[in-house]
Amino acid sequence: MFQVLVDSAGNGCVLSHTDVSNNPITQNIVANLNSFKGWIPAKTNEKPESRTSFNLSIQIKSGILTGKIERVDQKAFMKSFDRPTSPEIYNKDYVYKNESLKNYDIQVWNSGNSNLPNNFDDDIMVDRDNIIWLTVDEGLVKFDGKKFTRAEQNITDKGKHFGYYAIACDNENRKWVCGGSNIYSNNDHKWTIYDSTKIGINSAYKIVNNVKSGEVFFCSDEGLTIYKAGQWSNLNKNKIKELPSNRVAFAKRDSKNRLWIGTFSGSVMIDENGIATSFNETPTVLKGKCIMSMDEDENGNVYFALYEFDRKDKSLVNNDEGIAICYANGDIKQFTTSNSGMPFNHVTKVLYDKSEKILWIATDRAGLVRFDLKSSWENYHNENSQMPTSYISDMAFDNNGILYLATRQGLVKVERRK
Repeated sequence: MFQVLVDSAGNGCVLSHTDVSNNPITQNIVANLNSFKGWIPAKTNEKPESRTSFNLSIQIKSGILTGKIERVDQKAFMKSFDRPTSPEIYNKDYVYKNESLKNYDIQVWNSGNSNLPNNFDDDIMVDRDNIIWLTVDEGLVKFDGKKFTRAEQNITDKGKHFGYYAIACDNENRKWVCGGSNIYSNNDHKWTIYDSTKIGINSAYKIVNNVKSGEVFFCSDEGLTIYKAGQWSNLNKNKIKELPSNRVAFAKRDSKNRLWIGTFSGSVMIDENGIATSFNETPTVLKGKCIMSMDEDENGNVYFALYEFDRKDKSLVNNDEGIAICYANGDIKQFTTSNSGMPFNHVTKVLYDKSEKILWIATDRAGLVRFDLKSSWENYHNENSQMPTSYISDMAFDNNGILYLATRQGLVKVERRK
């Protein structure tokens, strides 16, 4: 039995299966289900549902493979995943001493100890008023440090199933949200919906604010859409031939005004003079990798979270990803479970902590990683700390430099003791 989840765009993935032996046939089925391009999103009242799950029962009898699909009750299905996930530590060589853990207070808000609607928190951002915004399962909430309030009540086309996939706050304290099949903004508690025929997109994988340039980036299947001072523009393969794909997963500018773009087929950097470099054409560790997250320190070192969309062996979990550092001198080094203290190679977010001069690394299987940028790696998860789970979807600093985590077991605050 295989549990499969299909989103509104027709992307599917296997969440679990019942074959405890995990034999090669099962691995091959998982790989084929994950790469299958023929999924058709389920619809309710002609509107695609944000997520649909089903069980696929497969039998092999007399050399013949047969399958049967059974749709699953979405609420019951999601509730079955509302539990802490044990950490999966793929690095068996590094010894985690976690000597800095005692210096932090960890506080958790979940659906059991607060009015958080549910524990499936995927995206987080902090606005200029220091209000935390979270996407939760079929919802959008704000948190003022004491209570959670629904934030999407004025969106008029909110349907039965309405998912939020990306959020960001710009320099004008305008909150940007990708919800359902639309792009929205919220300013002074007023929601604005944008006509996709005018802005060129109706969804985004990521929304990224660039403080220095005043640009807001929308990363989508249509390339990189840019909003600045009320004007919309777009970068795609027609304009940048070095762009590996129009399917942009992430983009951000650094302090040198270099634009880093991660696509489903590789990454590219456009320098301050407009010259583009596709890393697929270089021998660097970024070749074939998609930049999924990025941050920078005060010395001009740039930190990346890497992802391989075109993996050779799709059945593997711990792939050749991890993080990379592009040093100020141009050298790029990758850190994985094989050459560092990384506990797991799939990273969801990297954040440079200016106050401590360290790097925080979020993973979706091994919890939170603290790297002192020298030789010390620490790993915090639900089996060695107050962390509620090992699944961290996103993270952000508030205006006071306090770290907040969006996890699959609620909102987490990691605050250094004074």
